[in-house]
Amino acid sequence: MSGDIYRRCGCRDANGKQYRPLPDRASADAKAHACPKLLSDPRHGSWGYAVSGGVDPVTGKRIQPRATGFPTKAAAQKARAEKVTEVAGGRYKGHQTMTVGEYLTSWLERVDGKLRPTTANMYRRYVEGDLVPALGRVRLAELRRAQVDKFVRDLEKGGRGATTIRRIHATLSSALTTAETLDLVDYNAASKVALPTVTKARISIWEPSLVNVFLAHAAEHRLGPLYELEVHSGLRRGEICGLRWADIDFEQRELHARVQLTQLHGQFIEGPIKTDAGQDRAVSLSEDAIGALMGWKLRQDIERDAWGADYIDSGRVFTYENGSQLRPDHVSRVFDTIVQKAELPHIRFHDLRHLHASLLIAAGVPLAVISKRLGHSTISITSDLYGHLLRDANRQAAEAASELLRAGR
Repeated sequence: MSGDIYRRCGCRDANGKQYRPLPDRASADAKAHACPKLLSDPRHGSWGYAVSGGVDPVTGKRIQPRATGFPTKAAAQKARAEKVTEVAGGRYKGHQTMTVGEYLTSWLERVDGKLRPTTANMYRRYVEGDLVPALGRVRLAELRRAQVDKFVRDLEKGGRGATTIRRIHATLSSALTTAETLDLVDYNAASKVALPTVTKARISIWEPSLVNVFLAHAAEHRLGPLYELEVHSGLRRGEICGLRWADIDFEQRELHARVQLTQLHGQFIEGPIKTDAGQDRAVSLSEDAIGALMGWKLRQDIERDAWGADYIDSGRVFTYENGSQLRPDHVSRVFDTIVQKAELPHIRFHDLRHLHASLLIAAGVPLAVISKRLGHSTISITSDLYGHLLRDANRQAAEAASELLRAGR
């Protein structure tokens, strides 16, 4: 590794060409092409340095950091020594010209196929719609926390929700973590950036009496058994749509959540369950749930006979009349229609999952069992989601205990 200490100025010769720098130990040729004032006045111009650090193994480009503007030779020498140490230690990134936009594009290609299709689509949407327009032109190696912080603040001023901002930030942070691992940046500039607080909305569910009203109206629809099973199982929408008859064990009265069905750009995608804890989990079924499934199976057999050779045997439990698999958004739309006709308070289809959890809590089922049944990755997630319901159940238990004591007086 070699380098030079030199002086330079902004003066130009008679032809308007800028003079060359004057090395500290200048040859006759160097002096002949330097500014005459640099030769006669030691205070003219400023000091600078140049370092040659070989070729970068990643980019294939030469590492040649330079800097000028130092008031003294000693200051330039000190700065050069620090830069030599930085280059020798592999910590110098100033030579890298890759922009944040270029890197994010390559990162998307890198993670493509390793993520769930819906997650990959979300990353691409945030990269192309938010990150590249705001930060794309910044050199990756020069990206700083202050720039990411300003980006987050601008999103807030633009009216983006806290949850969305956190997802956009998480996308950038994930990409920069990979960049740090590849030694493309010194640190993750998205780390330690203050993010807006997400206000958790209180989960809205029906009272048991309203659930019965809903199930009575749902029974009038062809897909009524699907909604009855949802109330009794708490499956995710993708899980109940992806359910196959091979996943139902009538003898043991349980189902196995093995896949989930999602939609992306109008296409059906079958993938693994959302969490590792939820993959291949067994969900015990009540008599009512088993009865609903058996009745549905009989109906499906009748439809199969009616369609004959045109029937599509997808193997799914819940299908359209011709046997083809259901579109997940169709399940939600039918649910909304039933709720509206029944004149019930509006909730989402996903809230039936919360409803199932609330029924289990009210019945005194241990939290660990509920967490496993729902397929949460940790029991703390279950506790965070249903903490207020747990408190209500505890109060009811306390009152029930007091009633027993009062009755025995």
